[in-house]
Amino acid sequence: MNLGPFTHTTRPASIRRSGALAGTAALLLLSFGAAACGTADLKAAPAPAETATATAIPATGDTPAAGTGGSVPDAAPAVAPARPAVDSTQWPQLTWYTAEEHGQKQNEPARIWRRTPDGKWQVVRSGRPYNGKAIISPLAISPDGRRAAWLEESADRLVISGFDGTKRQVIATQGQQSCAPSWLDSGRVLYGLGREKEITLIAVNADGTGRNVLATHQAKCPTVSGGWIAQITDRTVRIRNERGNTRSISPRIPAGLVIGGVAAISANGGTLVISAHTTSPGGCGCGWRFRNYRLDAVSGAVTELAPLDPAWKKPTGHGEAIDGVVLADGGLVVQVKTATPADEGSASRLVRYAASGRVLASTSVPAGQRWGTLLG
Repeated sequence: MNLGPFTHTTRPASIRRSGALAGTAALLLLSFGAAACGTADLKAAPAPAETATATAIPATGDTPAAGTGGSVPDAAPAVAPARPAVDSTQWPQLTWYTAEEHGQKQNEPARIWRRTPDGKWQVVRSGRPYNGKAIISPLAISPDGRRAAWLEESADRLVISGFDGTKRQVIATQGQQSCAPSWLDSGRVLYGLGREKEITLIAVNADGTGRNVLATHQAKCPTVSGGWIAQITDRTVRIRNERGNTRSISPRIPAGLVIGGVAAISANGGTLVISAHTTSPGGCGCGWRFRNYRLDAVSGAVTELAPLDPAWKKPTGHGEAIDGVVLADGGLVVQVKTATPADEGSASRLVRYAASGRVLASTSVPAGQRWGTLLG
């Protein structure tokens, strides 16, 4: 999950790096249809066709398979499949979030989806967390999908609520809001105050207690994943957690590439998924070639993740790893961007990688959901 700025860039889920608040409120009211929206009813979406292979496979042309199902009650416990064997094509349980949609013929609520063992996506929770209030940051959803956090426009306050908008907790931020909130875990939120290069990072419990200043004088907004806070330069990654454990890593990526972002960090901080890209005059991402890596945090060694689509080996501005989960067997589930900057909206595909970087399987996100975030 991301603790990025409020301006929207090439990555809807990670919203990378720092940015000012000015002029973003109106954009964000529109961008929730373009930041994580979709159209689907509250029945289980048909399961998109999946592929399982040891070689690179295309990300387009999937045909939804037949099958429907009912919504799972909110109180129903999640049933996780058995832990996959090493290099297995079996998928772990996945949770997907899509935001409330506006500006369409029929407004859609925000939704939490879970992928069932038979490959269907089911809506397990729906709601309108902010109830139409003017907000200035993307909604951050807790890893368990039960809470939402956001910064409220012109009120200098952080709001945390249940996913249905109830049980609101309002926390005065007392400073210039510069970084969107993100969740360190399902009960603790991180947010940032202050100008670029002078950002203060603060953690707080979902009930407003336990305020803790973690860092001051930070240059940019970080990304949060697996309870770790990551900040990058072109060639380095620095991670820390709230307990004070820190690590600076210099990934051994090829010359000519710069680090674009951190998509995932394992719970022990030992494995990361990073994206890197070529550069182009003026910084336009439309001509970038993305290359994604599994990074060993101790040695800095990297393993390149095979492109899902051979076309992504060309500088077309897509193929970026934007979210992910590090699995217990050393493998990965990675959300890969399948759209280019010229496309309207976004598109993603989920890829199951072996620890070696080999593609084991891929699957579509919930049918009709072009924007969304992998929660776990």
